[in-house]
Amino acid sequence: MVKTTINLDDEIYADIVKESIEKYGSTRNMSRIVNQRLRKKTTEGGKEESESSSRSGKTLHHWMQTVRLERGGKGAANENHG
Repeated sequence: MVKTTINLDDEIYADIVKESIEKYGSTRNMSRIVNQRLRKKTTEGGKEESESSSRSGKTLHHWMQTVRLERGGKGAANENHG
């Protein structure tokens, strides 16, 4: 498991919060939403994906296994609050 902080645009943050609440009832699963979106994005195109793109996608997926989300510089949004 890797933990990191990422800065999100306010609109992206709000969208992830909304989706997490709709699917899971709280913001505790925001990392799951981010991982799902990244996994989907990195696997789009299937076999037509270049080798370097595939490698970087796997690296990104590994790197993003656990993410502490920070809202666009306006203070941390701890996933354990929700």
